Amino acid sequence: MRAMRAGSIAGLVCALAACGGGGDVKEAPDSSPPIVDAAPDAAPPAPPLRNAVGLPDHDVAVQALQLIGANVSGAREVSCNQCHSLTRQQLRYWRALSDTSITACLTDLAVGSKESATQMVNCLRAKPASATSDFQTKKLGIYAAAAHLPWFAYTFERAYGPTAATELGRFQAIAGMPRDQVTPLTQPEFDVVAEWFARGLPEADALLPNDPAPSVCTAGVSAAVGAHTAALATTGWRAVNRQNQMAMFGCGAQTDPAQCLGAIPIASESPFATNWDVAGHGRLRLLADVQYSSSYWSRSSPDGRFIGHGVQDVAGSYILDLQRGGGDAPIPVAAQYDPNWFPDNSGFVFQGGQRNVCAQSVLTSNPTSVSMTEAGCSRINTIGLYEHVGRQLGDGDYFAIDSEFVSDDGGHSPTLGQPYASFGQGAMISFIPMVFTGTSYLARPQTRLPTPFEGDSVISPSASIVISRVEGPGEAQLGYVLRQVNATRVGAGYTVEIPEIARYCTGGGKPGFSYDERWIAYHRYVTPADATALGFTGPNDPAFAPYLTQGAANLYVMELSTGVSFRITNMHPGQYALFPHFRSDGWIYANVRDTVVGREYFIASDAALLAE
Repeated sequence: MRAMRAGSIAGLVCALAACGGGGDVKEAPDSSPPIVDAAPDAAPPAPPLRNAVGLPDHDVAVQALQLIGANVSGAREVSCNQCHSLTRQQLRYWRALSDTSITACLTDLAVGSKESATQMVNCLRAKPASATSDFQTKKLGIYAAAAHLPWFAYTFERAYGPTAATELGRFQAIAGMPRDQVTPLTQPEFDVVAEWFARGLPEADALLPNDPAPSVCTAGVSAAVGAHTAALATTGWRAVNRQNQMAMFGCGAQTDPAQCLGAIPIASESPFATNWDVAGHGRLRLLADVQYSSSYWSRSSPDGRFIGHGVQDVAGSYILDLQRGGGDAPIPVAAQYDPNWFPDNSGFVFQGGQRNVCAQSVLTSNPTSVSMTEAGCSRINTIGLYEHVGRQLGDGDYFAIDSEFVSDDGGHSPTLGQPYASFGQGAMISFIPMVFTGTSYLARPQTRLPTPFEGDSVISPSASIVISRVEGPGEAQLGYVLRQVNATRVGAGYTVEIPEIARYCTGGGKPGFSYDERWIAYHRYVTPADATALGFTGPNDPAFAPYLTQGAANLYVMELSTGVSFRITNMHPGQYALFPHFRSDGWIYANVRDTVVGREYFIASDAALLAE
């Protein structure tokens, strides 16, 4: 999304009033255009959020679908389809969000006062009562595509005055659509798209193909998986980092990873964490206890020292330096979400800032804040949201991938089901190779490959396998698919092939690979189907009832070569263990969002180490 200065509203004029704002519309006594009343406090009239479009339903539908890049003749090659499958169901979901936005948040399109403007802006936040809480795209629906257009500039100017440009820029960066690499819609183009949504998506079923998702999951693990994990046991990034004597947080002089973190408190000794451990599957340790709300996933550096995540309560994000105060002294980062670290600990990616890829020296210099404009940071526009990163072994290139995704930010309130898997026939993975100059990263040409009905893709530390969630009936997840990555250097770029090598019929959130690539870890939200496995007689057991209203989430580990998984946490109702990921030596880090007391914790588990 392109940045836009708020500027002065004095010159903004309401061109059309039928859908935009600016007061009541009166018919003039002659055939002249309608007269629009001035806003109640005599401010310049608001520009329209959208202008009425007088085309027939069919023409509006065709033009709207072309503009957003749907599967119709004449569609744009790069538009909303860059990150989303434009299925009938996806568009209906966006329509529901758009309708809710108009009825619940964007309720005064005339922007009649500063108070009204402020109320509408704050309604678009994750926590409307907090003026520093993050904005949320889902509270806008299709109107997220208007974030750069005059109505929002006017509304932020009325709400914030001299600081409007800063607040508008933050809103656009967090909630505006599309993202950087896609040209935003002009006002006339947005008018057509918004008109179609406002009319209820007429002719959507007639114009869009019915893309059926796979209906069954057939589990299978090829011999290639066992060969891969056997080879990487001694050659993968866990082995390489150990040979390079990477200093792991909390290990001191210990050389056995299982003996690390001995000085970190055992979680179950805290009243809120009694019985969190699962017998035979390790012990949980409490890395940090914070009072803010993180946003989307957390990830940590390979050495386990740094943990990064978005934050709902403040502008930007935090990185916790566990070596320098941890949760008591978070480092502010001028970015928004999707942190990730390269497996050799050379650098990290953090989306939503002025630059998005930085050398690790930016953090190891012990900063009090990170602006993402440091000399070690660079901007690589081809890296999309929800990215994951790896590096080829043997001094090979770095890689980032992104794919279609379903945002998963559960556990802030009751979350009673798994994230959807709405990926569709046109889903693709983008591979972005990079080189490290010694101070910053430079991109090579990207490669995009079709992966129908697959998304939320994760590349392994060695950049040699990829795992994705698979869509099933009703956009529910059928399982995970594992693909081998055969990347061959050709000139400045790569040719890439990604044959399937395994399919696993279990579900959960976006997983994380271990650095020896033997395991993945993932979270699952508790549903009635989990009652027996959690030790209850069934979903109707009275003792299980709190899970049905408060929800919860647990962490799981699965061995890739066998497909065998096991649960490693036992969270109480209202407690969500989320976003598990490995550090280099085999410890697993994760979030816990506790809705019961309104706190968050960051934990470490030795479950995979004990299973070796």
